[in-house]
Amino acid sequence: MQTRRSIVISGLAVLAAGGIAHAEDDSDLPKATVVKGKPPYLDFSDGVKVPCTKGAFLTLWEGPGYWLTFGFGSAGVADVAQSRAVYHAEGAMRYLLLTLAFAPDRLESVEGHGWRQKVEKPENYVMGDLALPGRPSRALDDLFLGRGSANASPFWGQPDVGGMVATVPGGPGGPDVSASGMMPSMTAMSVNAFCCYVVRKKDLSLADVRQRAKILKI
Repeated sequence: MQTRRSIVISGLAVLAAGGIAHAEDDSDLPKATVVKGKPPYLDFSDGVKVPCTKGAFLTLWEGPGYWLTFGFGSAGVADVAQSRAVYHAEGAMRYLLLTLAFAPDRLESVEGHGWRQKVEKPENYVMGDLALPGRPSRALDDLFLGRGSANASPFWGQPDVGGMVATVPGGPGGPDVSASGMMPSMTAMSVNAFCCYVVRKKDLSLADVRQRAKILKI
């Protein structure tokens, strides 16, 4: 059985090794190496340093020319886990960009050039619609990495998760989440999947977000 940390490290390491490059022209997309440490981290060589912990998720990582988010999904079927990972990565990108653009006081700057909610609650995100350019990376699951288990899930079903939000609101097809942030039917889940979403700043700056977004609630 993999530990929570080993699942996160292996998943993010594989994404760093090639999963982030997802477009035909990827010359200006971020690339990272895994640096040993406690915890290990992804070094993008431009100031962005992403810890291989659950802190990598629900965080908007800001590079000189890009925005980056990571998504995680868990389910009994690999395809479902992968779709949830994509959903989480895209949702985190949308709602964190909206929040940074319209209510930056709700976010805090974290080490490694990241932006994260000061208090993790869905209602603290700025709600609205924002078309995102680009597309997510190919989701990787731990059937490929070396099968994990529901008990080793780095987010759900663990007593130390506390009130962590498992997903961000919005978008069709997203999984239901209870008020405590725990996913339902934990005993049926066994596959963990990882995904990342990159948006170039030249395609979507904060000024673009303010201009293009349709805000429902601030």
